[in-house]
Amino acid sequence: MPVLIRLLFVFALSVPALAVAAYAAINPRLASLPVAENPKKILLLPPQMFVAELSAGGVIQKQDDWTRQANENLLTATEAYFRESGRFEALRMPLLDSQDAETVVSHIGLYDRVAYAIYIYGRGLSSGWQHKKAEWDYTLGEGLAFLREKTGADTALIFTGADIIASGGRKAAFAAGLLLGIAIPVGQSFISVGLADLRSGDIRWLSYDQSMTLDSRDPAAVQELVKDFFTSYPRQ
Repeated sequence: MPVLIRLLFVFALSVPALAVAAYAAINPRLASLPVAENPKKILLLPPQMFVAELSAGGVIQKQDDWTRQANENLLTATEAYFRESGRFEALRMPLLDSQDAETVVSHIGLYDRVAYAIYIYGRGLSSGWQHKKAEWDYTLGEGLAFLREKTGADTALIFTGADIIASGGRKAAFAAGLLLGIAIPVGQSFISVGLADLRSGDIRWLSYDQSMTLDSRDPAAVQELVKDFFTSYPRQ
């Protein structure tokens, strides 16, 4: 499980009442760009979702079929939103050789760590980090520039996240715990989505969502999630 999702998901389980709900972090320059300079062609990198079942006893077990379904739902929902809104053109990944594919995977991992830094510092919630809201220097470097040459895309869209779905037994334990006044954590999800400039690697925009009710296996639920994410994107 990526570092960002591992740390934030553990935190989410510890504080089940917390709701992040489509929080966004926007590069100040993105909001001020002329319309002509806003990204239009967006390459959809392979989502890195981790979907698992939470048993009655609290054991988290990754479910490969659920994970594949969630990742495809994110791609399909994003393509549908781009098409219906007319705001962007979605491009799927081209076929890559093993070396280029490994480069993409490593940069998704790097994004995960950068996104964590933005989540912690880029919101400027602490007085000591207010300056990071304006001093937006988060970047992945130029390692993905080759994708721009291959696809003609301006930016890359990256999803990382975890969705832990409570089993029937876990839900029953939760209900029984309520009667006894005992808080038993149930399912929880935390998903990050970000846009990285393919020429420079600079992070333009991020959005996060935390939920106790999302089921990433459900295409309709993921469609609503994607719409919520992009409500925070500067209007063109």
